[in-house]
Amino acid sequence: MDQMTKKYFDMAYNGTLPADFNQWALADPTNNLTIAHAATLKGHLPADFNQWELADITGQSIAHLAAITGRLPTNFDKWKLADNTGRTVAHEAAHFGRLPADFSQWDLADENDWTVAHEAAERDNLPDNFDQWYLADNNGWTVAHIAASHDRLPDNFDKWELADNDGYTVAHIAAARGHLPLNFDKWDLADNDGYTVAQSAARFGNLPTDFSQWELTNN
Repeated sequence: MDQMTKKYFDMAYNGTLPADFNQWALADPTNNLTIAHAATLKGHLPADFNQWELADITGQSIAHLAAITGRLPTNFDKWKLADNTGRTVAHEAAHFGRLPADFSQWDLADENDWTVAHEAAERDNLPDNFDQWYLADNNGWTVAHIAASHDRLPDNFDKWELADNDGYTVAHIAAARGHLPLNFDKWDLADNDGYTVAQSAARFGNLPTDFSQWELTNN
């Protein structure tokens, strides 16, 4: 890195870049980290900054870093920007609960089909009116599977039959964790090997006290 670029990096970190600075793409040749990355990390980007696509060697853009650090502008709309693994800016914002209230691009997915909705479900950051429980990754795990594994399904959830590539349903997960509702009655749902929801609940001691369909628990 030449001395002038190094000086700009120091100024970006310290917030002392001149007001008319415009060489945001200057980068460290070892990792392609730009002056803009440095300024973003320390919260020193100007209000009119618009070069969100600038990315380091991993594909992490300025927008990704701003989403992680909580420094995206309120009018930001480039949610599809993705790093080298397909992880979008929206994934990062979802992880930290920083998506706008009107966000709707829940199906944006990385290279494993892990969607923004999966990310939000894992972190308990889905909105109350979310209804795209069927979105699935490349293993067939739906957003509902993720929410169920963390006991974050809404009280009115009724898509228990949603299944992954092995036929393992959302109900199987909820049963294993003791999170099925009191009025649950689909004990006969089975995965591709015939393993029932009743067996899943029985295995972990989560059958209700009035359970009577014992034939469903047989191996």
